[in-house]
Amino acid sequence: MVELSVSDGGTVAVETDALRRESARVVGAAHLLAGWAARVGALHERTGFDPAGPGELAPPAVRALLDSARGRLAVAAMLAEVLGDSLAASAADYERADHLAETGRRVAAFAFGLSAPPLAFAAASGIAVAAGPSMIASGVLSLTDGGAGVERRWRRLLEGVGLPLLSDPAFVAVVRAVADHADEFAGGLRADPSALIVGDALEAPENAHLMLGAAAALGTIWRMPVPHETPVRVDRVRPPGARDGQSSEAAAAPRGIGGLAERIPTGGTTAPNVRIERYGALGDARWVVYVGGTRDFGMVPADQPVDMSSNLHGVAAASSIPAPAATSGADRLVRDAMAQAGVAAGEPVVVIGHSAGGIVAANLAAEPEAGVVAAVSLGGPAQQVDTGRTPVLAVAHAEDLVPATGGSGFACAQRIDVGRRLGDVAPSAAEPIPAHALRAYRETADLIDESDDPRLAGFRDILDDVTRGEPAEVTFWRGRRTPAAETAAGAGGGVP
Repeated sequence: MVELSVSDGGTVAVETDALRRESARVVGAAHLLAGWAARVGALHERTGFDPAGPGELAPPAVRALLDSARGRLAVAAMLAEVLGDSLAASAADYERADHLAETGRRVAAFAFGLSAPPLAFAAASGIAVAAGPSMIASGVLSLTDGGAGVERRWRRLLEGVGLPLLSDPAFVAVVRAVADHADEFAGGLRADPSALIVGDALEAPENAHLMLGAAAALGTIWRMPVPHETPVRVDRVRPPGARDGQSSEAAAAPRGIGGLAERIPTGGTTAPNVRIERYGALGDARWVVYVGGTRDFGMVPADQPVDMSSNLHGVAAASSIPAPAATSGADRLVRDAMAQAGVAAGEPVVVIGHSAGGIVAANLAAEPEAGVVAAVSLGGPAQQVDTGRTPVLAVAHAEDLVPATGGSGFACAQRIDVGRRLGDVAPSAAEPIPAHALRAYRETADLIDESDDPRLAGFRDILDDVTRGEPAEVTFWRGRRTPAAETAAGAGGGVP
């Protein structure tokens, strides 16, 4: 049986301030209990036998009850004091352990960066030694077949060694650690230990800003095009497979998280990026927004706004580094589509996305004015977004390195992290990271619906409260990068 791992708020986090507050409360209660024990003891003494008096002032049974109460209160006071002291000690221990663990992660990232060049050299040398005869033969063959033999052999080597590494959970863990501590890793590459000091002041996700800065530097030095953001035009398009003139369609309410996952848009660069469902009448509506994943894996912006440049800017938007970052193309695409669809302020919205769509969903959930009451990220680096009080379901496979690119993320009480280990995966050139495929996440979403975990059940209740089992009016939206003048002149075009 396939099991899901469900946890609250991502990484294990202990609120040490809360522990100290509880310690103070418990110690205060201990003092109260001790005071009550003293009062009961005094009352017990006053009801005792007085030789100069008329005799016992209270029956023996009453005195026995008072004596028992005094003893129980005294024990309770002692236990409360011990508990309060233990809570305070636990807070201190957690802080020490967390500091040591964080220091260990930073040093490990620096050491990994320091060892990366010799490791890469050793790996390349090992491959050359192991495949030496075939490589020499390939070199000879390349003189007669135009290099096709070399390409075939290197492709086999890549598929047999390189691609399985990308889906190894241990490698995914390394990616997460490097994403958390990109500056220490870069310092290791430079053999510069000062990064261990500077990095202590930064929080995840540092990697996106650093990658954008590095790309800009390379562009300046070698005059290469770099990832950057552009204006985005959003058009309403016909539903897939619809007849001419049909601008929307009706659909039943989705059933559970699996129903949401099934409706996430897929397709090539010309397919719709966003699906929006409206429940209820305009002006008093409830909404479900579906955001597709990356459509263009090029680093330089072309036509498709959901590309690698958008991904970098989307992750950088949650960085703690005080550096300007343009809003991602995917983020602006979804916000514009929601505005054109008629989403009004204060109307509840559920948003779900896969991959790049997952980071868009998390970023929307982090803004109270967006009206998001729940968000779902399938395979997106959603853990690195502090969504505050908005419930977020962050689903990640152990073999999927894409969610790891955002690092371990932030502790967030309203986030539910769901993990699943797929086991044996079969990467190929056509599908280098099978665990990231929407198909695999749809299977996990179905498992979430089968789970009786109360946290997942409560999240499903939010979805049911938005849809209420009613039919929806569905519209589809596609974005493209355009010159600023064209965007201003043609915004809101497409199917009427």
